Amino acid sequence: MNILQDPLLRWRNEFPILEHTTYMISHSLGPMPRRAQTALQEFTNIWATRGIRAWEEGWWDMPITCGDLIGSIIGAPRGRVAMHQNVSICQSIVTSCFQWNGPRNKIVTDGLNFPSNDYIYHALARQGADICSVASSDGMTIPLESILDAIDDRTQLVSISHVAFRSSFVQDLAAITKRAHEVGAYIIADLYQSAGIIPVDVTALGVDFATGGSVKWLLGGPGAGYLYVRPDLDPTLQPAATGWAAHAHLRVQQRPHHLLERHAPLPQRHTKCSVHVLRAFRLRNRQ
Repeated sequence: MNILQDPLLRWRNEFPILEHTTYMISHSLGPMPRRAQTALQEFTNIWATRGIRAWEEGWWDMPITCGDLIGSIIGAPRGRVAMHQNVSICQSIVTSCFQWNGPRNKIVTDGLNFPSNDYIYHALARQGADICSVASSDGMTIPLESILDAIDDRTQLVSISHVAFRSSFVQDLAAITKRAHEVGAYIIADLYQSAGIIPVDVTALGVDFATGGSVKWLLGGPGAGYLYVRPDLDPTLQPAATGWAAHAHLRVQQRPHHLLERHAPLPQRHTKCSVHVLRAFRLRNRQ
């Protein structure tokens, strides 16, 4: 096929920066879609004309309605992805679901994981966590066997970057997930560098949690992270990193002891506080 006939070329007009720039850094910050300007204008128009009524007219639901857009890309069922400010918050929510001072206190992380994730894991050492980072001998790849061998019956959580941010090395998530579940461990996959550029199906993979964000291949700009939680984990997870938006009756604003009794269903249970509406508008209108 002649390159000038490539159907993808019709999308070039959607990105203003491509009119004057050869843009080859979407793995860091994706180019702004033209319709993002329309989305920001829509946000200000609703704020200006509807005021506080906007909360009841869609703003409160945006962490989940926008999450559904992400879910359609990563293979998650509707209502299983919640939006947050960034991956660090998502990772902290997940790790707060577990106790780290018992015999199953090991976290296995890959040596190519994004540093922000590892900062969170190493901070858990003060709670008793044993952090095992599987090293990369060449700084680019990690043998699958090295990761599988590190996962044992003391492992509570395995954290893997699906695609390494330094080298674009693609990890075998299916094999790692299988091994984690064989020993009774959970797995969290960081999809920041993979979702939107290579096929991802969290349901088929069976991962317990997945995180990612909008700033790279999803072309949503900075400031929007997302968290997927596997549906059958609903009865067992009670995150300690929580907030009033996680209550089953959000607008009641119960006293703290009532919150513990009346958690919302997942993924709302993994939300924390007021919605970042502006980032949700920006992300929603890139579809």
